[in-house]
Amino acid sequence: MTGSQLRLGCFLPQGWRHDLPPEVPERYFETMVGVALRAERAGFGAVWVYDHLRSADPGPPGPILDPLIALAVVAWATTQVRVGTMCLALPRHHLGPLAHQLANLDVLSGGRLEVGLGAGSDARELRAFGLPTPALRERILAAGEAAELLRACWTGEPTHFEGRYTVIDGAAVIPRPLQQPFPPIWIAGGGERLTLWQVARHADGCSLFGPPERVSRKLDVLAEHCRQVGRPLHSVRVAVVLDCLVGETEVQADRLVERFNRHGEERAKFRARRLVGTPEGCAQQLQAYLDLGVSEVCCHFPDALESDSPERLASAVLAGRPEERQQVPFQPER
Repeated sequence: MTGSQLRLGCFLPQGWRHDLPPEVPERYFETMVGVALRAERAGFGAVWVYDHLRSADPGPPGPILDPLIALAVVAWATTQVRVGTMCLALPRHHLGPLAHQLANLDVLSGGRLEVGLGAGSDARELRAFGLPTPALRERILAAGEAAELLRACWTGEPTHFEGRYTVIDGAAVIPRPLQQPFPPIWIAGGGERLTLWQVARHADGCSLFGPPERVSRKLDVLAEHCRQVGRPLHSVRVAVVLDCLVGETEVQADRLVERFNRHGEERAKFRARRLVGTPEGCAQQLQAYLDLGVSEVCCHFPDALESDSPERLASAVLAGRPEERQQVPFQPER
């Protein structure tokens, strides 16, 4: 494969995707850490967690691990791999205390934290837990403001910040993060009018979803937003979030499609938005994203607890790319 500074990321089993065995609660965190350690050994550059309070539909309610507690456990257990949220649902969090929690996580991890922010995609979930549910427009605009507020708090100096959504009056976040100047901040989502505009103005990176043609369209829109604010597009690190169904053979990959196509989606459409196939076939599919300028692939392996899919994909993608096995930190260009 070609392409520069490719980094593979791995989502950890956390419950939202029904990926924790519900019958062994005392082993939830051990299970999650086990996948993180496997990813680290396999050459993944980052491990990621979601931010949800209930498991996704369809299916009965299942166990859910809190993202910040989960990252603390993973940061303590690992030594090299970057640890991050992709992404925090901002309506769940008050930004002042959140800035302090994230700074602590960066210190705990030895400066390996990456912070993904999002509008919160499940308004029903927010309402179910008694959380505020502003209109989607307001939640998206709040993500950009949150990025600036977090950076202001992470200076270690008393912070006075009067924004549209949050006011901070003299808060001092100590210890400040180890990373200088700040941990990288991502904004998740591909909304063309508001979300990507927020990315261009406030974020170090963005995470996108969908097949290559959709990602290409989003990057064209992002490039225009960057042009309007006088920022080079290459200063935004671009990630794509993909489900990965990796089989030793195409027949096994087809069986995984049948098993994990929980919504009964038409097969061709289901496969188009995911990596499906042998490790080598998946690596070839990734090339279309890399050719667009994607430099981060955030992989979710629905069968990670029962197979070596993460290891097999990493071996195929990173073959001949020893530099990507060094977990080189993401250095924002701002």
